[in-house]
Amino acid sequence: MPQEDWREQVRLLTMEEFKNLQGDYPYRRRLYRSMCPAGQCMVETYADCVLGTLKIPGGSRTEKTGQFCGFYLRDNELLLIEDGQLFGALLRKIEQNDCGAAGAGQILLLLFERLIANDMLYLGQQEELLSEMEEGLLKKIPERFHETIIGYRRRFLTYHMYYEQLLALGEKMQLRTRQTQDAEELEGVSWQLYIDQVGRLHGYVEFLRDYLVQIRDLYQSLIDVEQNKVMRMLTVVTTIFLPLSLIAGWYGMNFPYMPEFTYRKAYYVVLAVSVGIVAVEFVFFHKKKIL
Repeated sequence: MPQEDWREQVRLLTMEEFKNLQGDYPYRRRLYRSMCPAGQCMVETYADCVLGTLKIPGGSRTEKTGQFCGFYLRDNELLLIEDGQLFGALLRKIEQNDCGAAGAGQILLLLFERLIANDMLYLGQQEELLSEMEEGLLKKIPERFHETIIGYRRRFLTYHMYYEQLLALGEKMQLRTRQTQDAEELEGVSWQLYIDQVGRLHGYVEFLRDYLVQIRDLYQSLIDVEQNKVMRMLTVVTTIFLPLSLIAGWYGMNFPYMPEFTYRKAYYVVLAVSVGIVAVEFVFFHKKKIL
């Protein structure tokens, strides 16, 4: 089958075009309501059609900017509904490859594979950012660190749910393929390969979430170390001046017969003793590597 033939089986529609679509398309209104807007990735399989929605998380990837779209598969006809340009870009990439006699079901599978083709690279970039953040922590504790951590946590939670939904979607599509014994979809690429790939991405996100927890624990440990340093310094300062406080309190007593009060050089003696005590304490703490 020429490559142009499969293109005739696939139609790109906007939301408005899909709403006003003429012809017998069972459950069309159900799909339209699910896309206003789509809240999750899901698929519903029926005896005569398959319909589903996609909620693409936003990120730094140029093709994925928080879009939502839908698809409708019936017989050998595939309707792709969106108000953006995601499906169009993915179809152009598929068009560059020789798909042979691919049917509409296979094209849908190829679209799903293209949808996550660069996700491993994106997640790898997130890991590099986390690694840089970890190295930066060892040099200097940044400000507004908790806000950064919360941003990463929300992002990874979004992708965790995204891949969970894609796994459920792939399993339903695989079950439908087996039940209908669709030979065209069983040949070449299969939904099982897609499920395995999404499973690896899901595991990578789990690893990134654990890595983020480790970085947060490292940050807390560094904060504890800094607080311990401050407390140790305050303890040392208090210890150094404790003998001086004792001397001040001792000679602050109002006893009339303290012989030091009548001694002409008593002030200089007390001053020398105080300086000597402080010097001895400094030497002691320095040898103990406390200062």
